[in-house]
Amino acid sequence: MDLNHLHLDVDRTIITAQPGQNVLEACLSAQLDLPYFCWHPALGAVGACRQCAVKLFNGPEDHTGTIVMACMTPVTPGMRLSITDPATAQFRDRVIEFVLTNHPHDCPVCEVGGECHLQDMTALVKHTERSYRFTKRTHLNQDLGPFIRHEMNRCIGCYRCVRFYRDYAGGDDFGVFGANRNIYFGRATPGTLESEFAGNLVEVCPTGVFVDKPFATRFRRKWDMRATPSICPHCAVGCNITVQEREGEFRRVVNLYNAALNGYFLCDRGRFGVDFIRSPARRRTSLQRDAQGTETPLDIAAATAALAEPLRTNNVIGIGSPRASLEANAALRLLVGPAHFYAGVSDHDADIIATAITILRDAAVPTATPADAAQADAVLILGEDPSDIAPILALSLRQSAQRATSEALAIRQIPAWNDSAARRSAAGSPTPLIIATPMSTRLDDCATACLRLAPTALLTLAATIKAQLEHPSTADPTAIAAILCCASAPVIVVGGDSALMRAAANIVTTLRRHGIAARLSILLPETNSLGLGLFCAPPLSAALAAIQTGHAPHVIVLENDLHRRSETGPLEHAFSRIASLSVLDCIETPTTATADLAIAVGSFADADGTLVNQEGRAQRSFKAIFGADDPAPSWHILRNAGIAAGRLDATAWATHRDLIEAMAANLPDLAACRTLWPHAHEGDMQRPPTLPHRYSGRTAVNAASHVREPQPFANPDSPLGPTMEGPMPRTGLMPHVWSPGWNSVQANLKFPSAAEPGVMLFPAITRIPTELPLPHPPSPTPGILALPIRRVFGSDELSNLAPAVASRVGSPILRLNPADAATRGLSAGTMVDCTIGTTTVRRTIALDPTMAAGVAGLTIGVQGEANPPLPGSLTITASHPGEPS
Repeated sequence: MDLNHLHLDVDRTIITAQPGQNVLEACLSAQLDLPYFCWHPALGAVGACRQCAVKLFNGPEDHTGTIVMACMTPVTPGMRLSITDPATAQFRDRVIEFVLTNHPHDCPVCEVGGECHLQDMTALVKHTERSYRFTKRTHLNQDLGPFIRHEMNRCIGCYRCVRFYRDYAGGDDFGVFGANRNIYFGRATPGTLESEFAGNLVEVCPTGVFVDKPFATRFRRKWDMRATPSICPHCAVGCNITVQEREGEFRRVVNLYNAALNGYFLCDRGRFGVDFIRSPARRRTSLQRDAQGTETPLDIAAATAALAEPLRTNNVIGIGSPRASLEANAALRLLVGPAHFYAGVSDHDADIIATAITILRDAAVPTATPADAAQADAVLILGEDPSDIAPILALSLRQSAQRATSEALAIRQIPAWNDSAARRSAAGSPTPLIIATPMSTRLDDCATACLRLAPTALLTLAATIKAQLEHPSTADPTAIAAILCCASAPVIVVGGDSALMRAAANIVTTLRRHGIAARLSILLPETNSLGLGLFCAPPLSAALAAIQTGHAPHVIVLENDLHRRSETGPLEHAFSRIASLSVLDCIETPTTATADLAIAVGSFADADGTLVNQEGRAQRSFKAIFGADDPAPSWHILRNAGIAAGRLDATAWATHRDLIEAMAANLPDLAACRTLWPHAHEGDMQRPPTLPHRYSGRTAVNAASHVREPQPFANPDSPLGPTMEGPMPRTGLMPHVWSPGWNSVQANLKFPSAAEPGVMLFPAITRIPTELPLPHPPSPTPGILALPIRRVFGSDELSNLAPAVASRVGSPILRLNPADAATRGLSAGTMVDCTIGTTTVRRTIALDPTMAAGVAGLTIGVQGEANPPLPGSLTITASHPGEPS
């Protein structure tokens, strides 16, 4: 007998279900067509829409049955159901008719037309007419900010939006107003939705109430766009996305389901930040500057020839980047040689990245995915706020804190999918979430305890927790160590300081030694920080030192603005001593503005590439935008320049796979990248198609200039096909979310892929992790210790260039404890000059009563400004009380 599955009889067909599922989940998992509106696999069931009605029979002798809601009915062994029962089908038809009484007939002009769940469900129940003859109810729409356009008249009252925004994402500036048939979903007053997950309303809503506002300005129907799986380039979580384009122009990003990482959701930085590739700051042409600063445009052949010149010398160094792919960094390293390749990161970031590699690879500390974090039964956050650095991880941590313990649900006999009852139960028995950071976080509202401690005090706290774990005491059951000991799968989240990371890893090791399946989640600064760290290259400061000694007259910089990594003075002094500076980048930066040779290269959406996320998961993205003037990938330009300079054979790296092989041969830590995805197929018919099967206009799109059908774009390195033909896999390589009769994103909810794209570079092992030695405590910092404030909107280099995201960037601040501000005669709103090292920036004072004393938070990532060397001693040198804040 299979105890892991239940068998159900649905219209005389036997299907299998998982224990704990409801009937709707079981039917959809079996690929049966059962309509629904309010249910969502991440939000659970509330039984609000009454659309998923089925007939339930009480045993084999029952021929009458009872109509029940599938989403609110748990599966039981041997249960007998009917979806096609005439009375039940009529019930569902009446529900659709009721829903449509006030719904506008604007499908031809609605941005969701063709991918609307309401359209799909109406067709599924075969509803064709209605008897309502009265005036439709109408609403005024609200301005909800730069990301979302509001169309309230399309609402069907399913409550999904408010359940996601308030219950799931923790927002408090959006709700439901009114009662009965006159309800309104929006804000109390018009204004920008504050949650960084507000953009998910576009996909959560089954109709068109919430519209992707940037996409609406360049709208195309779903079936008229090419879709390609990709990886979000804005943080180190590595969320999976689908990039959609038409006629070589980027259109939008939608979520690509990944069970281990982002699940069904994206943060707004990931969803709307990709618009940077349409920014005026996007570099499209290459140029060369002479000694007088005169710029000469170059085509790709001339730019490649110019890049070959410094490569013909023996005195050239390469500076890599944490936002460039593994392939691009590997190509530069192979060209200039390992001894002349430098990681283009600060000393502080290099220390954090190296420590992360030591923890994950050498000490073999088990890492936590966002999915693991959501299921944790205790969470400890040390050092930094994940809400700004890794928003999707923070969303998962919120689910853990808002989830009732399994013991509490079992006692009350509440299934986990019964969302409303489960949340009420969680109010009395929440999962412990303990936050120990220098500053307040956006998870404080759901934390069971918040500690505000300076970095040195955090190290002491971590050491105390470890000591208490090694010598358990029953004296204080509320102590952090006792809470972690009572958990079965706790997660420790840490970031910001390498010593604290080691201490957190040792806590996990100690818990593992006691038989507790603890995991660690490390917060890293950028999308490919860990991947760059595996090249074992010295930091940027070492490159500047090599320049100062005269050993590097020629410098090649790869997709990196060095002004964000170093203070301006040392950087400019080093640049003044070199013979040539060549920069390859997809955007305009202060570094490209001073380059002798600035070469335009493809962005992440213009080229295939591999990134390594913060848990050591290598994932591949694919060329998603096909235009006539696409810049070439960085590695391709480097290859051609290397051949021209005589550093490479003419046959070197002929394909993307060849470069992967060369990279894996030189860097054993990256050898697993060979197995990521199939690199190519013999013909397009064997590749998953990137064009929908209803793609239109192939012969008409260029009819004004040419009546023949254009040749499909070719990408021989990709496993994806350029046309509509080919098999559609149900894996992470699936470009389109579609199933017969299900054209909306809800098709993904019907057939969620269990596959986890990517490959773990540090496979899990069963032995107890190795305990790590801790460095000596740092010397006390004189005055105030300045720490970086990373903002979800404003600190990422690329997303800042997206117009919608740029409009959400707040004013840069200096966050202080009121007592520290009072001793210096400072008040909220005062403009001050902040000096760290040799860098001075201007900030507005913001007071945080919960902030640790002796610590200040400084906003970083301000556009056009060099980042100060943080952490560091802060000096407030001038005050500007008369200037506006």
